[in-house]
Amino acid sequence: MKAKALLATLIVTLLLFFGIVPGVLAAPEQPLLQISSVTFSPETVSPGKDFKMILTLKNYGDYDAYNVTLDILSMAGAQDLGVFSMVGSGSHFYIDEIPSQETATIEIPMVSSPNAEAKNYNLNLKLYCESSGGTGYEFAETVGIFINESNSMSIIAPDRYTLGTDEKAVNQLEFEIANFGSNPVRGVQLGIASEGLIFTPNYQYYGTFEKDDNDSFTTAVTADTPGEYPTKITLKYLDSFNNERITERDITLVVPEDQVDASASKTENIFQQFLRVVFGINA
Repeated sequence: MKAKALLATLIVTLLLFFGIVPGVLAAPEQPLLQISSVTFSPETVSPGKDFKMILTLKNYGDYDAYNVTLDILSMAGAQDLGVFSMVGSGSHFYIDEIPSQETATIEIPMVSSPNAEAKNYNLNLKLYCESSGGTGYEFAETVGIFINESNSMSIIAPDRYTLGTDEKAVNQLEFEIANFGSNPVRGVQLGIASEGLIFTPNYQYYGTFEKDDNDSFTTAVTADTPGEYPTKITLKYLDSFNNERITERDITLVVPEDQVDASASKTENIFQQFLRVVFGINA
């Protein structure tokens, strides 16, 4: 008898030691709502942009949940939603029923402030449901929303540019880049390329751009033949989270006949003149 009692005590002790308690792992005898996943559309939430927060609710309880409501209460540390606003439907959402062990999805349209800093924000939510007998249950939840920087740097260049339209620099292309974002960026560098054209220079390093900073890029364009040349401008930089960002812009450069003479043939013509003057040779 003592041996059986000792064995029973040993078994209970081992169960407690390994964290196994009979009945604890069983689902509660009530509805139990939790947010099982959070996604966003678009995937990146940017300052001043509309987005949808998509919440999946799961009922982990043994009993069906009725009259389910979700309320967006406030941003953590604030009395209201802070840098967020609801779009259209308000902050109260309703689902008729979530059966036991099943899920339901709620799409929440929102917008972030244009002045929102790039960081993580926590929102306080409240879930409520009732059992079939009308007993109410509340569940507090917190959801994090990470606001990332939008593309701060912009390339300000025409879609189409004809060489020679600027009398001061007949074979030059000039355009601007600017930081229209809300944060400084670092390591700003620009490159330009086009098949059939030579750019001098074709690359420039700028360094740090504070908010609202701008600068220009000027390059001489050399072409072998007249025509229209698709050209790609690539701007790279590091945002405030040290993420590399790439902004590209496609433009078309038009090279008239006279600009071929003024650019590509200039060096060759000087060489021809040298041969004629020194050696009397027509190259």
